[in-house]
Amino acid sequence: MAQPVNRTIEFPTRARAIFTILLLAACLASAGGACAESKSSGDIELEHWFNDETKPGVPQAGEGELVFLSPPPESRMLHSINTITLSRTSLDDGWVRLRQCYKGLDAVPAAEVIYQYKNMRHLRIHSKAHIGQAVVREQTVQLNDVQHDATLCIQADAQILYPQANGRFLLRNGPFHRRFLDGYFPLHVSMDVQFPSTMLRYVDTLPQAQPGFKVGVKDEHLYIDTWFAGMLDIEVQFLER
Repeated sequence: MAQPVNRTIEFPTRARAIFTILLLAACLASAGGACAESKSSGDIELEHWFNDETKPGVPQAGEGELVFLSPPPESRMLHSINTITLSRTSLDDGWVRLRQCYKGLDAVPAAEVIYQYKNMRHLRIHSKAHIGQAVVREQTVQLNDVQHDATLCIQADAQILYPQANGRFLLRNGPFHRRFLDGYFPLHVSMDVQFPSTMLRYVDTLPQAQPGFKVGVKDEHLYIDTWFAGMLDIEVQFLER
């Protein structure tokens, strides 16, 4: 039975997600308390981010709504780049190799990347840029001093390939979402699924190809490129040869 995997952008004090930006702003007053007039650089950066995201013309989606964006928005958005490699042994045990990069992260004093796969191992940092410190702790990556337009790349193994009836296999990844308050903001997700063509034949994806959700197959690669607002699960069906 395929298990959903939360992959989200989240702002605690305001929302919830797999990529959790902890807004460690100085102004976290208790009920009835007053906040200081002065603002730290982190507070100012956060305010600028919020103003950019909520200004007119930035697409948003409501609770439970999935909207594919075509053409893609011209404004800068977070880009999640995923490379998933299926090996011969993946058909036996369901484990695949995952490499994931987040590009265009917002500047915040601290952040936490939380991976909620049911089964995950060997999580490690592959590279980072414009991030002061990054440390792996169990199924999380703790970030400090995240600067404007930062990049984080990780590698791991995840058990997300599931055998189905009639010789089929299901690869499931998601849900992807970028949530803030009671709405969802645009997210750009790219996926390169590498599979052994001598053992598997690509069948279909869910969602299927449509404006805002591009699907292409070449040799032993399945490419997905999508821009959307809302919550998105991506499923890929293969047939064993």
